[in-house]
Amino acid sequence: MSEETKQVALPAFLPRRLQAFRVVSGDKTSYILRDKLAGKTHDLEQWQFFVLEVLPGCDNVAKLLSVFSDRFGREITEREVLIFFGTLADSKLLDEESATHPLLKPFTRQSYALEQGLVKPKSFEELAAKMAAAAAPAIAKGGAATTTVASPAAGDAEALPAGVNEADNLDPRQSKLLVRLFGMRPVVSALLPILEPLKYGIYVLPLLALAALLLVVQYSYLAFDDLSNLRDATSLLSHAAFSLLTINLAVTFTQALIGQKFRASVGDFGIGLRFGFFPRFMVHIGNTKQLSRRERMWLQGGPLLMRVFLFSLGVLIWYNARDTHPTLSNGGLGMAFLCAVNILIEGGNPLVKGNGYHLLAAFMDEPFLRGKSYKAFLDRMRGGASTQANNLLLSSYALASFVYAYVVVLLIVLVVSHFLAFELRIGGASIIVAAALGIYLSVRTYDRFKLIGETYDRSVQFERWRKRTLPSEGGETVQREPTGSRTTAYVMRALGLTLLLLLFLPYPYEAGGSFEIYPSDRQVITTDISSIVEEINYDGGETVKKGTVLARVAATDLNAQVAVVEARIAEQKATIADLKARPKPEEVTVVQRELEVAQKRSRFSGERVPRLDQLYRDKTISLEELEAARKEAEVDVGEVAQRQAALVLVKVGTTPDKLAAETAKLDALNQQRAEITGKVVRTKMVMPFDGNILTLHLKQKLNSVLDKGQTFAVVESSGTVTAEIDVPESDIAYVALGSVVRSRPTAFVNQVFEGKVQTIDRNVTNKSFGKVIKVIAVVENSNDQLKTGMTGYAKIGGGSIPVWKAFSQALIRFFTIQVWSWIP
Repeated sequence: MSEETKQVALPAFLPRRLQAFRVVSGDKTSYILRDKLAGKTHDLEQWQFFVLEVLPGCDNVAKLLSVFSDRFGREITEREVLIFFGTLADSKLLDEESATHPLLKPFTRQSYALEQGLVKPKSFEELAAKMAAAAAPAIAKGGAATTTVASPAAGDAEALPAGVNEADNLDPRQSKLLVRLFGMRPVVSALLPILEPLKYGIYVLPLLALAALLLVVQYSYLAFDDLSNLRDATSLLSHAAFSLLTINLAVTFTQALIGQKFRASVGDFGIGLRFGFFPRFMVHIGNTKQLSRRERMWLQGGPLLMRVFLFSLGVLIWYNARDTHPTLSNGGLGMAFLCAVNILIEGGNPLVKGNGYHLLAAFMDEPFLRGKSYKAFLDRMRGGASTQANNLLLSSYALASFVYAYVVVLLIVLVVSHFLAFELRIGGASIIVAAALGIYLSVRTYDRFKLIGETYDRSVQFERWRKRTLPSEGGETVQREPTGSRTTAYVMRALGLTLLLLLFLPYPYEAGGSFEIYPSDRQVITTDISSIVEEINYDGGETVKKGTVLARVAATDLNAQVAVVEARIAEQKATIADLKARPKPEEVTVVQRELEVAQKRSRFSGERVPRLDQLYRDKTISLEELEAARKEAEVDVGEVAQRQAALVLVKVGTTPDKLAAETAKLDALNQQRAEITGKVVRTKMVMPFDGNILTLHLKQKLNSVLDKGQTFAVVESSGTVTAEIDVPESDIAYVALGSVVRSRPTAFVNQVFEGKVQTIDRNVTNKSFGKVIKVIAVVENSNDQLKTGMTGYAKIGGGSIPVWKAFSQALIRFFTIQVWSWIP
């Protein structure tokens, strides 16, 4: 058969000698029943095969017609069903068990075609009436109508196929409170043709997931910071609503579309409760018993793939919109975080009943995986021998499920208590509410485990009863998967496409080379004062803060000189203050009094000269006495002029030149004091920056004479260091000033130190392995781990280039340089 034909499970009520195959040709699907013993084949349409598949669950014609309408969106008449069942009976395609079904029972009589004639009845009521009429003569003659005892209903003990059994929205026996909103089948029927081409995106999904994981790992520090900010800005209710309207809605629609694609009956869309209190969208999907193992795996794996896609999309949105659209970036980060939590805790975790568990059950084709594991665990705990294979593996799975279930309960209680205490701020009542919730969830989890064990025990009993009651001839047809592995084909295609697309992804190319650590700043501690070292606070090798006093030399003479100069400065300041206070009123008064006295003396001496002149004429006095009187009078006149000039001078005060001269003397004294004070300050040797003291055994220099300019200690900065990186000549084009440097020293192989390029050497250095250009980078050394002389390897960010170009640099250089040089 072609690749589009595969064997499927044989429906009930057909002989077990038959084999069923599904044939897909374009958009048309049909089925073939092959009878190896008789060498015949029977063709069935898709709707006929569907009727046979759902017949065990439809005990009356009204239910059968309703299920058919839900699946195909059209009505079918009773006459069509009767004709189909009659054709099966005429072809002898009904087994003995079909007599137990109310709708097939009339068709199990071998003489059906002869008794009913060529005209078929129009309804099952008419058929029942004809069958009763045909049976009446036999009863009247003393015969008894043949009856068949139906097998007991399996009830909850009968297992649905793996991947469907116990699934919340796939197993009809799972009673869930669901608030129905609208019918989902018309919606998915309309959307399926439009959205079906998107299924090929699964080949690109590994690439998206890989890119998202690489971004999260590389920029984890940014993600943690943004998550912290997002947690402070939003509440738990906001996260729950956002998860409901994005992730849960997308997952629900995905599963509904897959169910519609695989001929399942998509029911109503509504809202149910997860864990008994957490709202979740849900769609009931029926008619799942007829699904193949591969289809059941897709029904559970599709929602997981949608979560992976939403996680990848959220990470890409967060990273690309982080600097331009903060709101969009926060939305993407929130969706990625919630998807990751959902995958790890619920949806993708095989330890909890979700898509991950049911996918594992479908893969192992084991509908009671948890029941078997719990049974094996209990048998092991009781010390008995387990009847299950792989006892240790199953017991370990059960134990992990127990522990995980109560860990989830603990996490829920912690989250709810945090929400009540810190967001709703209800105080101590939050402890009571959280404790009540914890008790409720614990009891619910215990009851759930107990119910799972009881259900598995009932299923085992039912299987034993069915094996006893089934006829020995004709074993049950076992469904087989196609010989060709679809998984292998998908993996190969996805891997090839992923590798092809990876070649064109942006690759953060980094130039690199070995490096050696040097201090960013190194200084010699000394003083210009020759004196005795009288104080040393460190012995060397310590890490010291900036401004800390390391040592001090004696400064007694300098302090005495400072005191003398300060006294002279005080004297000069007093002189200048006296000059600025002139003219003083007292001085003006004294000079005025002296002027008045001189004026009186000059008047008296002037009046005396005429009298003496008359006496001289009278020959009473000598000429010498007259001359003496005249001289005295002239001297007194000069004295008056002198006193007048002195008065004017006193009133003028201190001249600017005089004041400037005295001020200059004061400035000279201040400068002299500053010089001496500076020498006093330099007697204290302080740390010029945060760093380390390299010189050891400093305290041995105590009380020794330190000459002017003699080295006391050598110190170096510790906040940052410089790394001298040997970058190969071929990679220097990708290095620029300010580029980010990531270095990993040999001494700390598990740590990466970051820095930036500060200088690119203009010279090329020859090394034994080739030519290199030295690049100086400033590297952060906040923990003082990097020491001078350490070596290692450093990478310098050089921008993004395609992957194919990044890993073919040598080949590109060969063609662009060597081959180019050969071309004329």
